[in-house]
Amino acid sequence: METYQKTRVRVKCPVCDADQAYRLWSASSSQAAQHFVLLEKYPERFSTLVLQIENLWQKNSCEVVQCKLCGFCYSNPYIAGDSQFYELACDRSRYPSWKWEFQITYDTLKQFSKPDMTLLEIGAGDGAFIKAILNNDLLSKNNIFCTEFSDYGRHQIEKLGVKCFSEDIRDLRIAEWEQGFDIVCMFQVLEHMDRLDILFQKLAWLIKKDGSLFIAVPNQKMIEFNELNGALLDMPPNHIGRWNKECFQIIGNRNGFHIVDYKVEELTFVSMAKQFATYRYLRNSQKSCSFENKIEKIKNRHLNKAMKILGAGINLILAIPAIIKANAGMGNSQWVHLKKNNT
Repeated sequence: METYQKTRVRVKCPVCDADQAYRLWSASSSQAAQHFVLLEKYPERFSTLVLQIENLWQKNSCEVVQCKLCGFCYSNPYIAGDSQFYELACDRSRYPSWKWEFQITYDTLKQFSKPDMTLLEIGAGDGAFIKAILNNDLLSKNNIFCTEFSDYGRHQIEKLGVKCFSEDIRDLRIAEWEQGFDIVCMFQVLEHMDRLDILFQKLAWLIKKDGSLFIAVPNQKMIEFNELNGALLDMPPNHIGRWNKECFQIIGNRNGFHIVDYKVEELTFVSMAKQFATYRYLRNSQKSCSFENKIEKIKNRHLNKAMKILGAGINLILAIPAIIKANAGMGNSQWVHLKKNNT
């Protein structure tokens, strides 16, 4: 098992403002770029990504720290990736068809939603969640709005007849949206965002009194398990914050919200084992001259696929001791339902 550095540092927490933290690990701009784009496969794109990351950080390295008071883990500098970063680092034309957090939110909405209620989904991907809302007549499409950066996702949402904006929600200024929404959803979005107080002030501005805010973010316990057992790091500037229930309470209370429900996803042993083996394979593929790195460079599509399966299988066998020791609550996501105070 690997270990965190746990070096004491003084840096202001974006959630609770405490200035005492522990450094968990650090990465250079080259290590960060290698996480997303392999130098050995795409040298030009890799070099461009290194420069883009350095432009964001205004230096060539970043550290991940954990607040001593509230437990929030965050990157220092606390700067989110921009559109140029994501164009270089990610394939933004593939989205999951359904998620655990979609189902929980959908089940919750069924208990109180009415067709005339209004909903805003921030960072809506390709519209999988709102498609289910529409298909089951929970809400009218005229009362649903979305934001989404990717052209592909926005096009898919608009095909559903739903209005979708490309702007950052913090920058959208639509007068009729003030206190305009009964429901706001953010699924796997918050961990990508900085300027938290500006964000939550905007959410409070958008949501009606007694309205609901649904947020899903990666599970901090699962991230820690992956990092300490040779699987993927939670690399900035993609994910820049790791949340927990206490963090939601602090920032919610500061901005007029309270928690009404909180859940953590559970994975079956088989699902977790497959995922963990894949993440170990991907982490190892970032190491030059590793077996996994050499597999990634194979150009023949069929041979590449076969070797990836072999590589994942080997990593699964090697990962068994760590997987057996995994604790409960090791799913990918945590979910919180906050309500705006009725005052």
